[in-house]
Amino acid sequence: MIASPSMTAVAPGQRLESLDLLRGFALCGILLVNIMMMGGVWDQYHPDLPPTLTNPDWSAWIIQHLFVQGSMRGLFTLLFGAGMLLITLRGDDGQGTIQAADVYFRRCMALLALGVFNATALLFPGDILYVYGLSGFLLFVFRTARPRTLIAMSAALLLLLTAESAAVGAYQAAEARRGAELALQVEAGAVLSSEDAEALKVHGRAQAAQALSPDALAEEVAVRTGDAAGLLKWSVRTWLDYAASSYTITLVIESVAFMLLGMALFKLGVLGGGRSLRFYLALAGVGYALGLAVNGGQALVLWNSQFSSESWAAQTSYELGRCAMTLGHVGLLLSLWKMNLLGFVGRALRGLGRMALTNYLGQSAIAGLLFYGLNLWGRLDWWGLWGVAAGIWVFQMTFSALWLRAFSMGPLEWALRWFAYARPSPIRRTKAA
Repeated sequence: MIASPSMTAVAPGQRLESLDLLRGFALCGILLVNIMMMGGVWDQYHPDLPPTLTNPDWSAWIIQHLFVQGSMRGLFTLLFGAGMLLITLRGDDGQGTIQAADVYFRRCMALLALGVFNATALLFPGDILYVYGLSGFLLFVFRTARPRTLIAMSAALLLLLTAESAAVGAYQAAEARRGAELALQVEAGAVLSSEDAEALKVHGRAQAAQALSPDALAEEVAVRTGDAAGLLKWSVRTWLDYAASSYTITLVIESVAFMLLGMALFKLGVLGGGRSLRFYLALAGVGYALGLAVNGGQALVLWNSQFSSESWAAQTSYELGRCAMTLGHVGLLLSLWKMNLLGFVGRALRGLGRMALTNYLGQSAIAGLLFYGLNLWGRLDWWGLWGVAAGIWVFQMTFSALWLRAFSMGPLEWALRWFAYARPSPIRRTKAA
């Protein structure tokens, strides 16, 4: 079906500054997490054990765990839900026309394709666009739901994920304790039954999986410092390990939960900046107080247990912590925005957010050039990688500002709209009369 001529994209002058601001901020935060996988060992989610403040990488881990991990992706996902409403609720009846559905589902299909492109051509298997494309197909039927209904469904999904995490965490902790007891029995000379011997083997494999073996590490180093064909094979295989697994179901449920919440917050005027300054200050205070308490407790448990299998029960509060921190970020950014305290930083973030798709995939392209093309992979510590991320921020903010002087949208945004609306949109800026 070809999109109706009456269905047009949002004009640049109709954009909501608050959404672009939040989107640009989220892009910066997401890179702080992704850069670790781009420039370091893929499955190493923390610095080398044991945790100690004498290793500066661990201070970076603390900052990431408290303020960044999960919450920046959560913010980006909220905004996807808001964007869905901007597309689908623009029909004559205010409930979305068949043309709006056509445009919306075309965009979802394009996101799937761009996710595959990111994992193959750009060599970043940690892409999130693929998950967003899948999740988007589930949102359309909820476009006219009331905010309280959307919030209730979001909370139910997050509680479901929390219950699942608690069950898995409790099982892993019990298996870890049993394995440790069996290992002590073997050291004391006991003969294990076949069932206990198998349980001990499973425990050993679980312990080994917590850290890369020297052989696995050497293999990854060889692949990621090798030729392009080997890199492509590694990226595709790594991406398929999660994209074609049950983990994707968890990611989709999680994304849908945050998208529903984003839809509710947009309908309530929160993401659009329509609430009072007092409201946003309260949102920041409550969100950060709860989020830091939860994330701080998680960090303390993981630190003291040295990331033992028994400690993963602490992750049952992951969704609560990341949701609270996400709302805290919204409250802080929009409070500063309403008080006009962001200045040129706010303008730079809005430019970054207006070209979110171009800049998100651009981050993968730049990282691939730096880490593989210039052979920087594996040579930088956590702070060094964050320095690279900061450099990418500055470059992309400058590029976005210069580009938007001449054009009304980013190049990939223009291509996506062409595909979604089945016709090209004007890309050059028009001078005001």
